[in-house]
Amino acid sequence: MQKTSSNKKEWKRNKEVIVQWAQYDAHRLNECKYVLDLRDLFIELDKPVQRREFLLSRLTVLLFFKIMFGISFRGIASATKDLGIYQILGMKRSPSYKTIQRTLSYLDIKYLSRINRCLIPTAIRLTGIDSSGMKLQRKGAWVQLRFQRYAKKREFKKIHIFVDLDSKKILHCIMTDGSSHDSPYLKSILKQCSWLKVDIILGDGGYDSKECFNVITKLGATPGIPVRKNSITRSRGSMSRKKAIIEQKKDMEGWKEKVQYTMRCVVESIFSGTKRRFGEFLFSLNERNRCVEMWLRTILWNVLIYPR
Repeated sequence: MQKTSSNKKEWKRNKEVIVQWAQYDAHRLNECKYVLDLRDLFIELDKPVQRREFLLSRLTVLLFFKIMFGISFRGIASATKDLGIYQILGMKRSPSYKTIQRTLSYLDIKYLSRINRCLIPTAIRLTGIDSSGMKLQRKGAWVQLRFQRYAKKREFKKIHIFVDLDSKKILHCIMTDGSSHDSPYLKSILKQCSWLKVDIILGDGGYDSKECFNVITKLGATPGIPVRKNSITRSRGSMSRKKAIIEQKKDMEGWKEKVQYTMRCVVESIFSGTKRRFGEFLFSLNERNRCVEMWLRTILWNVLIYPR
């Protein structure tokens, strides 16, 4: 039997970690102010209904606080009452958790997309597109092992985002099934962003198709998509893809430097940041409300992480 050494050395931390809590609290307070300022963007929701006790613009701010701090509807309702948030928002009394929850059904995806348009630039040099999965349930490992039927289900949705790689802001997003491919949805995303002026659009090998190259070229941008290794230069139906094949076969490193392909990792960083900040699962049960929640996360990311 091997004996352990009797020489006990004191363990020392190589790097002292000091948290500036005063600076952290000031930063979080500024984030809350940014969220409170969003009520002016949603003031249009209050005009059609004048006799409503709780204005939808104020209730939408409470939804942003719920996503921001990752708490339940009951939790945000209690915080609104205990911390006096309803008084700051000009409410006579604190709304119930059910009132805050029903606000999701009054929000429209097209309206949220128009609000997000006010937070992003119009002329963009470098963009990227990619997708990632979002969980629909918050079940632990024990539940999945105990009830095997949960493990067999693919309970997640795929989120496709179109990102400005310079400002790190999300330009557009859509939600699809978890088993869907990426390339068919590039056309619909760029169609919704036809008002943008983009120079380069980066994507991974999943977008290597003639249709994707043609759609990007029609928008007036340069496609930064790596083609398959067995691609031939006789690419009929897409001259832009043929040009990309010739350039990549001639000098792959030179092509990557030309389109700045290494910047595509920023899209993965944004996915990681949104999941770490706002959670990696969707709390809504309704399909429509999940799309609304996805857009609320997008607006919150564009406002908080990179303020106006």
